[in-house]
Amino acid sequence: MKTNNSARAELGAPMAEFDPSWIERRAGGRRSRTTRRSPHGSAGPLGGGRRSEGRALVGFLGLAWLTLTLSGAPLDAFNVVWDSPSRDHHGSMPLGNGDIALNAWMTGDGDLQFYIGKTDAWDDNARLLKVGKVRIRFAPNPVAVGKGFRQELKLNESCLEITTGGADASGRSAIQNPRATLRIWVDANHPVIHVTAESATPLEAVAFVELWRTNQYEAEIQVSDVLLNRKQADQKQAPMIVEPDTLLTGQRDRVGWFHHNVKSIGPRMMAEIQGLTGLQQTDPLLHRTFGAVVTAERGERLDDRRLRSPAGTSHRFSIYVLTRHSATPESWLAAMDETIRRVETQPFDVRRAAHGDWWRAFWNRSWIRASAGTNAGPSTASIVPVNHHLVRIGLDQDGGNQFVGELGRVSIFRHALSESEIRLLSNSDRKPLATRPEMIFSGKSPGPVPQSAGWSFAPGLTLEAWVKPERLTSGGARLVDKITPGGSDGFLLDTHPGNSLRFICGQRILQREAALPAGQWTHVVAVADTEAGGCRLYVNGALVADDSGAPVRDEAAYVSQMYHLQRFITACAGRGAYPIKFNGSLFTVPPGPTEQDPDYRRWGPGYWWQNTRLPYISLCTSGDFDLQQPLFRMYAGELLPLCRYRTQRYFGHAGAYYPECIMFWGPVFSESYGWTPFEEREDKLQESGWHKWEWVSGLELAWMMLDYYDHTLDREFLQQHTLPLAREVLTFFDEHYPVNAQGRLVMHPSQALETWWHCTNAMPELAGCIAVTERLLALPAQLLPAPEREFCQRFHAKLPPIPLREVEGKQTLAPAEFFADKRNIENPELYPVFPFRLFAFNRPNAVWALAALEHRWDRGHSGWRQDDLFMAYLGLTDAARQAVVSRARSYDRNERFPAFWGPNYDWTPDQDHGGVLMKAFQSMLLQTDGRKIFLLPAWPKEWDVEFKLHAPQQTIVEGVYRDGSMQSLRVTPEARRADVTLVSE
Repeated sequence: MKTNNSARAELGAPMAEFDPSWIERRAGGRRSRTTRRSPHGSAGPLGGGRRSEGRALVGFLGLAWLTLTLSGAPLDAFNVVWDSPSRDHHGSMPLGNGDIALNAWMTGDGDLQFYIGKTDAWDDNARLLKVGKVRIRFAPNPVAVGKGFRQELKLNESCLEITTGGADASGRSAIQNPRATLRIWVDANHPVIHVTAESATPLEAVAFVELWRTNQYEAEIQVSDVLLNRKQADQKQAPMIVEPDTLLTGQRDRVGWFHHNVKSIGPRMMAEIQGLTGLQQTDPLLHRTFGAVVTAERGERLDDRRLRSPAGTSHRFSIYVLTRHSATPESWLAAMDETIRRVETQPFDVRRAAHGDWWRAFWNRSWIRASAGTNAGPSTASIVPVNHHLVRIGLDQDGGNQFVGELGRVSIFRHALSESEIRLLSNSDRKPLATRPEMIFSGKSPGPVPQSAGWSFAPGLTLEAWVKPERLTSGGARLVDKITPGGSDGFLLDTHPGNSLRFICGQRILQREAALPAGQWTHVVAVADTEAGGCRLYVNGALVADDSGAPVRDEAAYVSQMYHLQRFITACAGRGAYPIKFNGSLFTVPPGPTEQDPDYRRWGPGYWWQNTRLPYISLCTSGDFDLQQPLFRMYAGELLPLCRYRTQRYFGHAGAYYPECIMFWGPVFSESYGWTPFEEREDKLQESGWHKWEWVSGLELAWMMLDYYDHTLDREFLQQHTLPLAREVLTFFDEHYPVNAQGRLVMHPSQALETWWHCTNAMPELAGCIAVTERLLALPAQLLPAPEREFCQRFHAKLPPIPLREVEGKQTLAPAEFFADKRNIENPELYPVFPFRLFAFNRPNAVWALAALEHRWDRGHSGWRQDDLFMAYLGLTDAARQAVVSRARSYDRNERFPAFWGPNYDWTPDQDHGGVLMKAFQSMLLQTDGRKIFLLPAWPKEWDVEFKLHAPQQTIVEGVYRDGSMQSLRVTPEARRADVTLVSE
């Protein structure tokens, strides 16, 4: 948007420019969404190709048929390659330098487009915005039909490369089909995005600045937005008004824009309501300014939105991105000018080489390159969960949601039927089917199916039915049910909502609105296809919904690729000013077919600790210590004074507690705390019961910081950050709760995560107190001062024992000593397994944890669910394998990129899903306990692997495992080899 204020024509502002090097110096409940068919084209022969007309297509190369040669397997094997341009923003690839990140895609009309995200682009409503969007149009179109196309995400150099034209199999020569190569990358060491183009014949290139915040508008309020107030009729305290961006005017040979926070919504208001005004804080939003400037070699400014690079065989655009807080527009532009000048004093080739060096060093830190061994058997990783419920026809497990109408027949098959078989069934009569192989039921009578509780569906599942419903209520009715009501531990086929069709299989949901007209016979089929890794839904023989992909022949190699892609995504957004947002990181795109709201993010701008930690839990093992710093800096550095102040203000005692849900500067979400001012309350805590007494955050943070110290042996970090944080957190529990007659701490009221709301001695906090104090007491005497050691000994002595319950005659871990009022689907009873590792395959009383896993209330391995981690820690190889393979295959079929997970409970790309994938895969291969290093604790013997991972005491473990035995092993330093145990041998 142009400004009429001439003083703002040459604009500019303060926040230190992104400098990733400082980190290297230091480091020496939620709902899911119905899926749709992928709108994108095939990736070519290795991507599986087209299976049948109307089916979803694989959008990537090198996954389904991926086979690795372990001996020196190159990172290039994990690159993502597409052989066709993308239709829209749902076909983007991720790029980034840790602070600035892109969603980039190429369309068939010759446009390279990318959204720009930045870790500190907070607007005046505390929303994390996209900085903006740039489109570069090439003419003549290098992507015209028949020219050939290849797009590759090159992980080793963090570069997206597109090649078109050149000699091809059709016999056209390079002269007839001129070649062009486009590259885009975000400099690992500077705040700049580069786009280059080289072509055999001249091209013209024009960069367009595309803004959508061009006028004030009211945005939709999400859960953690500061103005959400559910007590109001419209659920908002006030409208959330988004301010426009400003185009730079009067620029010479460049274009640009910025967003300047002219107001601040939230910080002062929340401090006043929550009783935090006594702690002085700089307003984190007011006058924050962020934006970008686009330059080009030989660039010609056409107007305030367009920059032209004249026709030629070589082009280079540079997009500089900068945030300053606080700043005027003028000072922001001055800082931008200085940044451009400083960066461009270094030759481009030197910067390009340094960028490549950073990424090659990153990838050399660690890897896990697995593939199926020569003796590998067929996949057993069914996508159909197993439970002990009977299959019920026409009603749910509680006898509700009864079908109203006529059932012609319902049939169940123990495999995925083909489309030709489905068409035959849709053209058949409505009578129950005669017995046939793999069919385990065909009938029409409502009620439970005898002897169906033990049914399992390893190859897959097909449900088919003829139905003639009446007009149904909005809740719909069951057709087939084998699932806990409200859960995800089985499958169901029903008509929700009303006369629609819905298939739930574990975490997967497919739906077709208004598919079942009242009073008409309709043939329906639901398929869960283990080989294709997804589900399909048919109405009258026609495919209406599909989230499956191509068959995966090598599960180990597939999981390896997904592991490395997630590590790449974490690195692209993990070195900035603030921690990674679990609900999309910096890689969100507009949720629908249009680009109406690129800033949309379900659940909003807030940080939930239980979600935020999950992208970070694998980083010590991968050696990515620099990527952990934003998390520690915000939580343990910037927020600790506020947490101490809030504890004293609310409770009148020392220590610090960390609420589960906070804004990046510390207050609790408005809707969680409530809108009644602090001074008018008797109960000073938040009103919301979802995490009112959920205080495990500080304990987990201390545990992770101790992990960091154990791996790096950074004494400065231990003394200045870890020990002060741990002392404050433990002091909170020590002073907050009373002791009983036996001198044992009584944690009441407490709650076990968001799941059990009324508890005494909730397991997560109790396990955390035990684990953290034991770990502190294990430190050498010179590292833990005597007063601190005495405190830890005294506090540990008064902690009650781990709570247990009895199930079917077995002792099992319990969510709490007393627990009631279940509201969510977490498994707090397993927190002493992960994260706190009080119980594991090598630890005493592991049978208690195994029983707890067996009898857990809720099951799942997608999103923030952690079953795969529990299984790996407890040495359950087959179960962990099945879970991690299923997780690796569960990406958002609306998105083309195979590691854009979600939306699951949160939003795409779901960083919790990928974070758990990384940690589970690592834990199958390597676990540590104090000085002990365990190799292959849950690793399938039929998976070969070459790996390099990090362990405590600055230890690196490298090895090759092949054909069921360790072929080579190197431990650095060599003295640590004596601490290594090969569990499988």
